[in-house]
This record gives sequence, structure tokens and C-alpha cells, in this order.
Amino acid sequence: MKKSLEEKAALLPTCPGVYRFLDGKGRVLYVGKAVNLRARVRQYLAGQDERLMVPVLVAAADEVEVVATSTEKEALLLENALIKKHRPRFNVLLRDDKNFLHIRLNPQGLWPRLNLVRKIKADGARYFGPYASASQARQTLAFVQRVFALRTCSDKVLKSRKRPCLLHQMERCSAPCTGLTSTESYGEDIRGSMLFLSGQKRSLIVKLSQRMHQAAEREDFERAARFRDLIRSIEATIESQQVVDTRLADRDVWGLFVEGDKGTAAMIPIREGVMGEPFTTPMPVIVGDQANALSTLINASYSKDDFIPSEILIPLAPIDLEALGEVLGERRGRKVVLAVPQRGSKRHLVEMANKNAEIRFLQENDEEQRLQAALERLAERLGLTTPPKRIECFDNSSLQGEHAVSAMAVFIDGQPDRSEYRRYRIKSAMGGDDYACMEEIIGRRFRRVLDEGHGPDLLVVDGGKGQMGVARAVLDDLGIHDQPLVGIKKPRTERKKGDRRATDKLVVPGLKQALALDERDPALRLLQHIRDEAHRHAIRYHRQKRLRSTLQSLLEAIDGVGPVRRKALLRQLGSAEAVASASEAELCQVPGIGPNLAEVIHQALNPQ
Repeated sequence: MKKSLEEKAALLPTCPGVYRFLDGKGRVLYVGKAVNLRARVRQYLAGQDERLMVPVLVAAADEVEVVATSTEKEALLLENALIKKHRPRFNVLLRDDKNFLHIRLNPQGLWPRLNLVRKIKADGARYFGPYASASQARQTLAFVQRVFALRTCSDKVLKSRKRPCLLHQMERCSAPCTGLTSTESYGEDIRGSMLFLSGQKRSLIVKLSQRMHQAAEREDFERAARFRDLIRSIEATIESQQVVDTRLADRDVWGLFVEGDKGTAAMIPIREGVMGEPFTTPMPVIVGDQANALSTLINASYSKDDFIPSEILIPLAPIDLEALGEVLGERRGRKVVLAVPQRGSKRHLVEMANKNAEIRFLQENDEEQRLQAALERLAERLGLTTPPKRIECFDNSSLQGEHAVSAMAVFIDGQPDRSEYRRYRIKSAMGGDDYACMEEIIGRRFRRVLDEGHGPDLLVVDGGKGQMGVARAVLDDLGIHDQPLVGIKKPRTERKKGDRRATDKLVVPGLKQALALDERDPALRLLQHIRDEAHRHAIRYHRQKRLRSTLQSLLEAIDGVGPVRRKALLRQLGSAEAVASASEAELCQVPGIGPNLAEVIHQALNPQ
């Protein structure tokens, strides 16, 4: 196979282009760009590329294909498109669309609406971001919707609403649904929000000031007052920001930190001379050497619908620097300068971005090391041969034996994996019998393990010797004698005696006395974390079941609400909580429920 690839590599052209490695089934493994296709592919096969993934890639490859291009710029564009299309497993930067949140605005509708999305599409909408944290994105979205009085409701609700909602009464929505604003006025607010989200806040203030004076000259003092309040809100967001460029220029500053085969990139946005919050992202070195890996990331970070500044500062010059600048310039519609500053204030900004990348890299790797240390400590305390990779914990919840449920929390490599969490309805055991509930749930879980495999490396039992005895008996009955388990019990006895400093203890098989660890012990904190996660998950599920049962009882007492309408309510609104908190207008949207019945339902569910 390798000889075949070498023979094909010898026949490749020496022009610029894109190369693709494929496996025996024709699946694309890796896509790359090159100035000289023949020389670049030969580097892979001759072992001259020292990246860790290359030997694995070459061993898996059965075929190499190339697409010749006229220029490096064309190769850069084609590489980006092919990675997005094929999502090769050895390309780890461009293939992942599910990274960070963006704020999306489709300005083409009559009443445009802002919403949060993760995936950017070529749909003509404007996308703002990315935002480094979900909370930052949601806070920004809420602020913009509030100060510009933009609608938050869905298109369906917008079309069906007959009177303004509570947000209009709170002066947080201009109520386009009922015609209380004009398309011109709403359009002005949309354009203002776009300037704000693009970071052009000072330009926005100038325009709002002009509109405020125009409204005052027309003696439209109510509208002038609204512009005044808008200006004050926006000025408040600027006051605490540091001006780093008195020319009020727009630029993005990229930094990079690499250690071994891992790295982190940081981007500091500067809008109108004001520094924004840095954005960081992991950047594995296996995508390429440092400079070209950064080039690949920058190319992926700016689409034609994004705001692209006139200048982008970078710490290293990739081989395709000129081509990358041309590509970004075409997306922006105007020239984009990519520069590698060597001295002065711009170099200081790049060093600041490099430092941000380093700090983020060390934070992330410190967290990994901390979790690994906790797992190793736990293995040592419990006498395990290796640190547990998968840990499972169960907790039961009921109220006086009613609505009994159980929940399973799962930690992988010391961190919660919520996609693996499970919820259980107690079927046979009486809800108030905690031992019987545990016996049922552990039996159900481990019978599945026997059928499918993939059991936990450690089972955590919330309780003392009694609960541990039940768990051990269930496992023994199933013929599972080698399953590691540990109990974690609260120090209720000690606290009753007045010892407020007493902490949770571990019940370890083979030890007569419960094991008391220091409250700062990482092994204890890890077990407390998973125990608390299981408890939280069980409590939430129990409340959902109890609320649904209560809701059903209340609805059954209302004339005209039978099984069909009860199902329609849950189907339309999504959950018992949503039904209980729904307004009359929202209840009216449910098929089969008119205004009169909606009023009766709302009063029954909200008697106060």
C-alpha cells in the first residue's frame, strides 16, 4: 500500500493545489493545501513530517488524490470548502461546526428577530460572535433585545397574537405583532442593534443623537426621550472599557501558545479603539505547524456574513499570508491587511493576545491534571489497580412514597457526561422503601450491563453499610463479583452530637470502619460531586412527575378538558411546567382550546 502511494506521489504535479488522503473505502481522511503538491505529499510518505498524527494517517491511507489550482489563494479556498464538505477525521479545526454561540439576525423579514445559534449557515443572515461563554452570549442578546425593544417571540406567536404581551407593558418590546410600531421605526432599531453587535458603539451613538435632535425638532418628545435612554444605556457599556487605539480603529489581534502537540489560540477584538473580551479556542498542532495552523483557524473564523475588520494582527506569518489576505478581503468587500508587527504598540497587542492564549492553555491543562490527580487519589484510597474512567452513581427520590423515581449520574475522566445520565421510574418497589428502590434500580442497570457490556469502573452508592449491603447482594445474585463500589454517607450522627466540622465518610468494602478523609481531599470532593449530581437529577425528575400528576388532577376537574385536550396541551407547550406557567394567549394557541376555555384553565392553574 505504501509503495503504491509513493509511486502515485512521484507522478503528482509540482503546482499549487489541494491533496486528499483516502482510506480503502474511499472515505476522506485528511485534506491539506500545498504550494508544491508533489513535494508536500512526499513529505508525509518519507516521514519528514513530525506531527504525531502523520504515521497513523499514512498507515490508514490507501489513496491520494489532488486538485491542482492556479494560485495559493484558490488552494486556500478549496481546502476550506472540502474540509467543511467531507469533515475528515484528521482535520480537527475546520470540520466542527458546533463550537461557540453566535447571535443570528435575518434582516430580510418584515419584523426581524435575534436568536442564538451554534451553526453558521450560508442563508443570507448576519451572524455576530463567536461568544466565549454561553452566559456572555445570552446576556448580550437580552441587553440588545431590551434596549432596542426588539421582539423575542417566535414567528408563529407573532402572527397569532391579538394584543401586546407583558414585555410591551414593561417597555421592552415595541409590539410589532399588533401594529404598535412601524416597519420604518423597527428597521431603525434593527440597524442600531447591528451596529451595537458589530462593536461600532460610538458610531451608533452619533446616529442616535442625530435622530434624537430630529425628533425633538418635530416636537416628538416621547421618541426623543427613547433615543436619549438608548444613548445612556449604550454609553454605560462603553465607560468601563479601555481605549487602546486613539484613532478608534477596528482590528482583530490573534495570539498563540503551543506546548507539545496541544495549543490554544486567542483573538482580541478591538472595535473603534476599544478592546473587547478575548475569545480563545483549542488549536491542536496536528493540523499543521504553528503558523499554518493559525492560518487555517483564521480562514475558518471569518465568513462573508461576519464582521471582518480592516486589519488583522498575527504573531507568525504563514506561507499563504498574501493569499489569506486576498480571501478575507473578498469576503469583506474591501481590503484586509494581515500584519505580523515586530515592534511598537501593535506588537504589544499581539504579545497580550499570546499571553491570553497561554493563560487559557494552562488553565485547561491544569484542570485536566487536577482531575487526573483526583482519580489517582481515589484509586489509591479504594485499592483499585487503575484510576476509574467511568463512574456511576444512583439516587432515589419520592415524597411520602409517591412518584418514586431514581436517577443515574455518570462521570467520564472525572467530569460529568450528561449525555449518559439516565432517569428511572420505580416499578415494583414501594416508594418509601429506599433499600427496595435501590435493589430494583441496580438490578435493572446491571442486567443491562450483562447484556450489552460497558459497565462502570466504579459504582458509587449514596448511603452507608445498609445501602452497600443491598448493592453487593444484587451484584452477587447477578454473578458480578468483581465490580468495584464505594458508599458515601453523610455524618448525621456526628452533627447531631454537635460536630459541625464533620464531613462525609466513605464506606469501603473490606474496611470495618468508615473512612474519614479531609474535606479538601480531591478524592472525596470528586465523590461528593457525582453524589450531588445524581441527587439533583433525581430531585428534578421527581418534581417533574409530581407537577405533571398535579396538573393532570387539576385539568381533570375542568369541564371540557378531556384526555385529548390534556395531551394537546402537553404536546403544544412541551412540559407540565410550561402548561402551568402559560398565559391565556399561549393557551389559546393549543388546538381545541378557545379564549373562554383558556381563561378557565388559566384561573384553575393560577388561583391566586
